[in-house]
Amino acid sequence: MCIRDRAITTSINAQQQLSFSFGEIPQNLMLNPGAETNFKSHYGIPVFSNFQLTIGNTGFQMGDLFSNDSRSFNEKFEKVLDQLSPDDYINLNTKVDVLSFGYRYDNKTYISVGFYEELDLMVYFPKDAIEGLYYGNDPFFNRSFSISQAIMKADILGVLHAGMSRKVDEKLTIGGRVKIYSSSLNVETNNNSGSITTTTNNINISRLTLQNLDAEIRTSGIADSNDVFSNTLLGGNLGLGFDVGLTYHFSPQLEFTGSILDLGFIKHSKNTRNFTAKGNYILDGINFEYNSDDPLDYWQQLEQDIDARIPTEETEDAYTSWRPMKLNAALKYSFGERRNKLCYSKTHKQYYYNSIGFQIHTIMRPLKPQFSFTSFYEKSLSKKIHTKFTHTINDYSAAIFGFATSLQVGKLNIFGVLDNILAVTDVASANNISLNFGFNIVID
Repeated sequence: MCIRDRAITTSINAQQQLSFSFGEIPQNLMLNPGAETNFKSHYGIPVFSNFQLTIGNTGFQMGDLFSNDSRSFNEKFEKVLDQLSPDDYINLNTKVDVLSFGYRYDNKTYISVGFYEELDLMVYFPKDAIEGLYYGNDPFFNRSFSISQAIMKADILGVLHAGMSRKVDEKLTIGGRVKIYSSSLNVETNNNSGSITTTTNNINISRLTLQNLDAEIRTSGIADSNDVFSNTLLGGNLGLGFDVGLTYHFSPQLEFTGSILDLGFIKHSKNTRNFTAKGNYILDGINFEYNSDDPLDYWQQLEQDIDARIPTEETEDAYTSWRPMKLNAALKYSFGERRNKLCYSKTHKQYYYNSIGFQIHTIMRPLKPQFSFTSFYEKSLSKKIHTKFTHTINDYSAAIFGFATSLQVGKLNIFGVLDNILAVTDVASANNISLNFGFNIVID
């Protein structure tokens, strides 16, 4: 029999600053395959063992558009548009653990396997395109609008995984995880180039110049959208990925944890449809000439002229999509009342009622990495109730306060996480909100 304490951990993305290095319920292995474990086995309740939802944007708050004041919606929209940057984005992520279980192979080795489904959407605001569509080209003579701002990626996939955590000695624990990705839907566009400029020609007519256009949109699964979710279990486009991680104790009270997640790719070869456009075009307006005996379809002529000068192509070529790699690291100092724990004759760990520390978390995105810095305080209220309080600085805000809690009822562990407490009372003023909950059975 092993008497032990438990705390909460959750999934990736915005929840990471609350959960990474927090306790040792089974999901901690998904954040750090080198996390320490002391239970004999665990069984996630299907679908409910871990559910996550994250929504956020860096460009504006909902209250900026829908606040109840004397300004018109157009005034509010124009102010938001003025403060937008091409670096701003919208991010939506959901993750559900369908199956999750693990068992102890020996005193030093723990093996875990499972399957989860994930939706991840990342869209950057193409400010030039939005301004051009909203205002038209009259206010922007001689200004070049960049096409490179069109950047987005959307994924729906399933992940079948197996990992192992190995205690090397009293100070070091290492681990790794192998993942098989099954993508049922992917849409992405990046590395586009070209510009659109409005000028006047030598006879004072507006000239629209499309220069050095080179754009591409790659998709898979669009033509088979009825089977989006069924294809997440080895029925879609397959890929391979790896996680690695470690835990190192400088002393019983000072601990470092680190991990690299989703170092992998997906090869898209089924149900692919790719669209490309390359070329240059100059439009000096349309010179309408009315002839009732021989009417001309000017718009059809314009379309044919554009197609001739800017050829477009649709292909079914295979392509490779890289997963957004994640980097995590935390340094934690534990203090207060100490309780020893002795399990499996060779496993010895000391637990404290209090911990403080800091964490860094980075996700590699198409334009630039998303970086978060978090300071935290962990407090065990009893042997069965554990809490964590955080303050995070990231792209969304410099004042994100989070809270996590875990409750142990017999062999059932129940946890819940809220990443932005202030958003609960004033959703309109929030840039992001994340919630996470789960139920797991842990056998000592």
